[in-house]
Amino acid sequence: MVNKGILMLEYLLNRYGLPFTAIIVVITLTLAFSTCGSAQEPATSQEPATGKESLNQYTVTEKTHDIGCIDDVLGMATTDDIIHRGRPPTGEELDKIQRCKLSVVRNTSAPTVQSLTIQTPIGSQPPTATPINKTATKTEDASSSTKPIAVSPSVNGTVTEKTHDIGCIDDVLGMDTTDDIVQEGRPPTGAELDKIQRCKLSMGGENNKPPKHETDKPAGSSQNRNVNQSSSTATSNVDEESHDIDCIRYILGTATVNEIIDGGRPATDQELNQITHCEISGIKSGYDQGDSEKENKPEYSPPSEQKNILPDWGFQPTNCEGDDKDDSGMPIGPQCNLVPIPPEPGVILGQLIGAKLPSPKYGVPSQACQSFQEESCNELQWEEVSDLMAGEFVQIRISRTNPNIMYAGTDSNDMTTYRSTDSGATWDLVHVTGHAAGLAISPIDPNIVLYTNLEAPVQLTSDGGNSWSPVVGSSPSDMNFNKPFTAISFSLTQPNIVYTAALRGSTRGGIWPPEPSDIYKSTDSGSTWVHVGTCETCSSIQTIVIDSTDSNVLWVASEGGLQQSEDGGQTWSGNVIPYLQEVAAQTWGNAMANMPKVIGLDIHPAKPDIILAATSEYGIFRSTDAGNTWSHSNSGLETSKLHQLHFSPSNPDVVYLSSHNGIYRSDDAGQSWTARNDGLEFKFLSPIAIHPEDENIVFAGTTSEIYTIHPEHKNNGMHDGQGLYKSVDGGIHWSRSDTGIVEAKTAQIGAHPILPFNTWVGGESGRGNFYSPDGGDSWLFSPSITSHYPMVYAFNYEFPTIIYTTGWLRTGELTASTDEGASWYTLTHKLENGLSARTRELGLRTEGGTDFHIHGVAVAPSDPNTVYVGSVHDTVYPNLTFNLHGAHIWKSSDGGQTFPEMSEGFPIETKTSINSIVVHPTNSEVAYAMTTLHETETAIGIYKTTNGAQSWFPVNEGLDPYTNDLQMDPINPDILYAATESGIYKTTNGAQSWSKYSTGIPKAPVIDMAIDPLNPLVLYAITAEDLYSTRDGAEHWYPASFNIPLLQDFSKTLSAQERLLNELRLDRTKTGHSMYGGTFAQDRTLEIDATGRLIVVAVKTNRSDTVEENERKLYRAILTPLVDVEYQFSIGDHSGQALDITSKSNIYDLLFDSNTQEVKFTAAGPSGTESLTSVRIPSSLLSGGEYALECCVKVLVDGIEKPAVNTDKGITFQHVHIGRSEVIIKTQ
Repeated sequence: MVNKGILMLEYLLNRYGLPFTAIIVVITLTLAFSTCGSAQEPATSQEPATGKESLNQYTVTEKTHDIGCIDDVLGMATTDDIIHRGRPPTGEELDKIQRCKLSVVRNTSAPTVQSLTIQTPIGSQPPTATPINKTATKTEDASSSTKPIAVSPSVNGTVTEKTHDIGCIDDVLGMDTTDDIVQEGRPPTGAELDKIQRCKLSMGGENNKPPKHETDKPAGSSQNRNVNQSSSTATSNVDEESHDIDCIRYILGTATVNEIIDGGRPATDQELNQITHCEISGIKSGYDQGDSEKENKPEYSPPSEQKNILPDWGFQPTNCEGDDKDDSGMPIGPQCNLVPIPPEPGVILGQLIGAKLPSPKYGVPSQACQSFQEESCNELQWEEVSDLMAGEFVQIRISRTNPNIMYAGTDSNDMTTYRSTDSGATWDLVHVTGHAAGLAISPIDPNIVLYTNLEAPVQLTSDGGNSWSPVVGSSPSDMNFNKPFTAISFSLTQPNIVYTAALRGSTRGGIWPPEPSDIYKSTDSGSTWVHVGTCETCSSIQTIVIDSTDSNVLWVASEGGLQQSEDGGQTWSGNVIPYLQEVAAQTWGNAMANMPKVIGLDIHPAKPDIILAATSEYGIFRSTDAGNTWSHSNSGLETSKLHQLHFSPSNPDVVYLSSHNGIYRSDDAGQSWTARNDGLEFKFLSPIAIHPEDENIVFAGTTSEIYTIHPEHKNNGMHDGQGLYKSVDGGIHWSRSDTGIVEAKTAQIGAHPILPFNTWVGGESGRGNFYSPDGGDSWLFSPSITSHYPMVYAFNYEFPTIIYTTGWLRTGELTASTDEGASWYTLTHKLENGLSARTRELGLRTEGGTDFHIHGVAVAPSDPNTVYVGSVHDTVYPNLTFNLHGAHIWKSSDGGQTFPEMSEGFPIETKTSINSIVVHPTNSEVAYAMTTLHETETAIGIYKTTNGAQSWFPVNEGLDPYTNDLQMDPINPDILYAATESGIYKTTNGAQSWSKYSTGIPKAPVIDMAIDPLNPLVLYAITAEDLYSTRDGAEHWYPASFNIPLLQDFSKTLSAQERLLNELRLDRTKTGHSMYGGTFAQDRTLEIDATGRLIVVAVKTNRSDTVEENERKLYRAILTPLVDVEYQFSIGDHSGQALDITSKSNIYDLLFDSNTQEVKFTAAGPSGTESLTSVRIPSSLLSGGEYALECCVKVLVDGIEKPAVNTDKGITFQHVHIGRSEVIIKTQ
């Protein structure tokens, strides 16, 4: 009883702020009633009582509901209104708090806080001696309101309130299991610990972190500051009664708050000024505004309290900051990986622990093609791969005078602007300059289109996209020459007037204090421009809206908030939304943290007093008085992270809004919102366009980051279903509408060495890596800095989910992923740390940041800890400066933990490129480093090590040193093939000597090769003009390009070596992938999968990359029959048993659902190919045991039952691939 009294005392102090003497009386009475067993229960009623006299005792009380839960659902103000002031809850509120009923929240016989409620006499008022301590209440709610407080944190040494977020464990394991572990002290199982990894307080994602005031408290501090700090706050001028502690913590930081609140240090004048708006009496604004406007201000809440639901790609973010990132913000280790969202209770995820291919063997050699069609060899029947679409849309616009005409801008250097003339059914690439930002179509002439660019001048077409010209920012005399131009907009009522903005600073925004943005105006539809003014505090401007009644009145959405000009852009108001101004005040001098960024903006076409502003972090703001006052308008929104919005021209009360989590529609001019997402495979969207004559026809484009001006809201993960979507029923249903929009410049291809059909592709300057698990039928997208100018993919043979990539964009030079591309982290700093003393003594590492160009990378097949890396001396790009000169080799022997330079014997000062590294299949000490002329000035052939990179020596006897690719025979590693500027060379003695093997290839150079990993007599090679095959180890070659659209006029082909020998000046602006001017491009543009059944190649549509319409498209060829691969999966901790699968498909995402007794997995492969799959399931896994497996198994493929038999290999069934399919096996 004494313990109960102490617990109740703590609870009452926390929740009600009751005087101590009053609490003692209540406790005495309560304990007496408890002792006598005669505590009187309040009378019940069928209808909730009304009026304050009832204090709402009959509907929602501490006895019936978890008050902390109600706080979370309705907010503290509403909870206090219902519980303490007696207001009956509405029907909607009752529905929302159904889950807060005590019978639902917790079923336990242990004494709980809820059993110690105050029985307030009818007609009395609750005590009001002090304000409710919200900080203390939330701390209690997060950790104790739904469990017995008296549990010692040491009962279970593994999982306690101090180590884990209990609410998070509730969600993952269920409340009964949580009680069992946390309260009763049962040690958690291994499976349970795995499931609740994300609930650890030190690593929980943003949505699962306990309140800051719990995790940030210093050791030994009281759980509730009201209990033990009367002495400490006596000298402080700031306490819980006068200020919102969360607000203060958000501004000053936890350490300072602890000094002031816990330690009693008086706040300084500067601190008091910073936290003025945190006073409980109300939020004070920096503006001198009337009381009427103050009443319209939204209540202050830190971003951590904004509602942010989990993203839809299957992961949640981690708390990755500080030393976990480099100076650019790039993660430096797997500790920053996204955390997979745990499966539902009873679902056990399978883990791939092994995949085994058939042993390679030499096939029957042949000298010529064995299959023809119309005199062409059709052994390889090539087809174009579709849907290779990153979905990096920044703008979509529809012509108001001809809605069939549309334009879309993308955030990519190589696929800038697309045009549709059939209402979005098909699209054509019409211009390429760089990263598109803004896009505008003349309101009266669909042939006049302007777009802005982050890396080039503003572009204008007057002939419907057939030709383009730069109109502002193109001359060195321009104020904003080479600066990012951002938003652009026509006046609807004076259509010859156009405004655009250019960021003046050296960045693309994303810094604080903000940089100026210059405003330009055109009065002739964009042909000529004048600088009219500067918005000093706008920083990057996302949207420009011109007042329909006065073209001199401009509104802009910017990183500096929402701003207005009434004189045509000459002067600016500063941020006009008070709430955002307070955020700005907190952010000043604090880099990028919580900028007051507004992204979306629009004015009601018929009622211009109504303005809507969508912010990046704080939801929607709405004004009904032309921007004089603002209020939140978030009813129906499930996220505060918003992007673009537009009113419908034909029905102005209809508004569409894009967000982190889908599309929302409003039918009341933005007062309330409804999610409209059916059919959207991917819900991270930004641009929106509404048909000018039909509010129900709307387009939306996906993205992976709000990159316009600066990476904001970066959406990491492995994304499925990106693209441009269209709805014809007001957003109720969506479907893809982006035919023709594909990755335009395929630059690098990688194939996983042990998993079939696993294909990786990088665009020349894209926003991420493309990944196909089914040989190109479907593609997922992994946004990452690694894919901007990508080089090579390398894979771990033992741990299939580990990937390495190389490139040359800063911090992306060497990156790694341990979760198959869902998360990436940089290793470049480890290359920097590993540079040799000789490199530094020679001055090859010059001053400046770590701007390296890394190319070759390889993981030893026999040792997953051995990784070789090589660099490039890059002089191709005259406007870029790299800080590592010469060519260098690093080797890691600890799985990437360290990368010491190991270049001994290699001439590191040579201006060359280590393009390819090949490692012996069974001896990690033996490796070859191949140089190339690609992206550099010379090539010096191949170097070899036989002692694990302790030393290198040249192996070029008989070899053309201008090498382009190197392949090794997996059966006999002494046999290697080299593609060179003069043809193909072969060695059979470990590169001691080379001989030319190019019979059948009439024209050099050979620029890439691929070798069949299961029959190494078969190789494929590309020259600039054609694709060739050999089936006898390069003795004879023959063309194998059936169905590939080869470019004609072969006379234009000129090898890079010939250019140098003829002393022709190498045109640095056309090097890289365009240096050969043929159908095929240099570098990793021809690959073969692990089974040798899938070959992919990049094909150019024009000889010159300087032609804007030129694309590099992906083609594939499929060989049948497919090959069996043996997989082994572990099933959680289920008795340590493994599940074996033999299949011609790529098998992944396996799980066991104990609730339905089903085994599920994905089986993937190229459409039209036949698969045979056998699954050996432990008899103990499914109900019915061995007998059920013999007699009663049902197999469903995409919901369709397939005939199955039980063979010695297990449950066996056939199906035809359609890309990715879901397989379910269960007993009937």
